Amino acid sequence: MMRLGAILKRARGKESRVQFARKLELSYTFVRAMEHGLRFPSDKVLMEIADRLGIDQEEMFLAAYCDRSPMLAQVLRDRGVTLPEGDGVPASEAGAEPRAEQAAPAVQPQPIKVHDPF
Repeated sequence: MMRLGAILKRARGKESRVQFARKLELSYTFVRAMEHGLRFPSDKVLMEIADRLGIDQEEMFLAAYCDRSPMLAQVLRDRGVTLPEGDGVPASEAGAEPRAEQAAPAVQPQPIKVHDPF
């Protein structure tokens, strides 16, 4: 499950998705897509969601950006950053057979080499 989706589902609790979407002043389909990792909100919308739910904005940004970039999530984990719960896998792909492009090994970050002409 996506990290952002896990945060939203936890905040929604037993409330219907329709009621939850109204509380967030967002469409039902957009909330559903965020919960399933199919759409990502803008930074402005992330801040508004965090404020409306009383959730730390940093947690929302960390969850959303780690969902968008698995490599960022790995770099942060390697540096000891604790990430919000969730595995970063969209619900549509959970348990699915890996596609060819998913089966490639993870790319390890390399140091940036800067050429100094002086």
